[in-house]
Amino acid sequence: MRRRSLTGPLLLLIIGGFFLWRNLHPDTQVWDLVSLYWPFILIAWGLLRLVEVLVWSRQGYRSGLSGGEVVLIVFLCLVGSGVWQAHRSGLNFIANGVEIWGQQFDYPISASAPAAGLKRIVFENPRGNIKVTGSDTQTVQVTGQETIRSYARQEADRTHDVTPVEIVPEGDHLLVRTNQERAPSNQRASDDLEVAVPRGMSVEARAGAGDFEISDVAGDVDLTSDRGDVRLSGVGGNARLEIGHSALIRASGVQGSIELQGNGSDIDLENVSGQVTVTGDFDGTLDFKNLAKPLQYEGTRNTEVHLQAAPGRISMDRSQFSAKDIVGPVRLVTGSRDVKVEQFTVSMDLQTERGDIELTPGRTPMPSIDARSANGKIDLVLPQKAAFNLQATAETGDAINDFGPPIQKEVNGRTAILTGKVGDGPTIRLSTERGWISVRKEGSVSSLPDAERPERPEKPERPEKPERPAPPKGTEL
Repeated sequence: MRRRSLTGPLLLLIIGGFFLWRNLHPDTQVWDLVSLYWPFILIAWGLLRLVEVLVWSRQGYRSGLSGGEVVLIVFLCLVGSGVWQAHRSGLNFIANGVEIWGQQFDYPISASAPAAGLKRIVFENPRGNIKVTGSDTQTVQVTGQETIRSYARQEADRTHDVTPVEIVPEGDHLLVRTNQERAPSNQRASDDLEVAVPRGMSVEARAGAGDFEISDVAGDVDLTSDRGDVRLSGVGGNARLEIGHSALIRASGVQGSIELQGNGSDIDLENVSGQVTVTGDFDGTLDFKNLAKPLQYEGTRNTEVHLQAAPGRISMDRSQFSAKDIVGPVRLVTGSRDVKVEQFTVSMDLQTERGDIELTPGRTPMPSIDARSANGKIDLVLPQKAAFNLQATAETGDAINDFGPPIQKEVNGRTAILTGKVGDGPTIRLSTERGWISVRKEGSVSSLPDAERPERPEKPERPEKPERPAPPKGTEL
């Protein structure tokens, strides 16, 4: 009789643990470790099978390798040998894919050129980071490091010689080019540049992959990249950014407008004097603070944000949208987020498919409000002396009002409607298909409908007092 081996399930546990580690630690060079140490899987497997054979033979059971195990061993040997040979030949597995061209060799970079009277500096650097700092100088000074991946030092040296950093005057601008296209097809060069420029220059760059950091320049900034992060500070002109994919776009102290297009994760824009226009899928945390001109955002999950200014702050992530101290007219369309807006003016046009809404205008005269939720609660908090014309409908839910008799409530089946006027003010329209609506005064606590109130624990019944036994007949009480 044959018994089933435990090595198969254990091998699955090892492989599953490998992929779990890869997901939790994407920056770890797991594939490189596998290419070097994969034979330990066979060693561990062999030791386990040896122990099983010795134990089972004493118990009278027959044991041997099944056909499936033989096929799996051959498969592991082929894959492991192929991965090791690829690693030996210079194929490196990295977090974002595959990196070829052998070992890494680093070389210092240094170049300079006069820039008096020139308006712009243009970078041609397909791969590598660029850091530009404005200074009180009339020259452009470039320092940094060139990295060449090659199979041998001599080949890398020759590539470094034919890929110098050059600063070339062209009309009204200087061109900084790294000549990476001259590298042989079996090598790859990248250049990390640190550049000091005259403060009044504009900066323009086209890149395939690399981060940008621009600070203390009075001109415009125009950046295009397939992949990379952007950090701007102290920019006197406009900023136009077209980034294929980024983890972070950050800008502070931009005197002109910002136009951002692309895809990525986080955005952090602060102290921007011009208009801000953002288009693309950014699914991280988006923060906008102290925007003096209109914000126009059209992004992921059918989200639109349009407003005239944001002296305060706007914060948005996958689950919520919050804003405080913004200037309308405000238009917000979102798919599935909870929305909380405080201190807004002029008007609010809000639509969400799923999520709770909390609105606190915070000042008089009142702005007009049109808020619609397909599935969620609406809580409107108004100043004590607010004047408005209310039209509120909860199609499947309840509605409450803290402003007394001027607001009338009508119940029709499962639909609750609030209508009425308090003073002479703008129209407020609230509607939700599933949920409740609350219209209350500042400082009051939301009066939840009966369906939303937490149930009070029932008081335990007091035990009845036992009856006193009747006295025997003839006994005086």
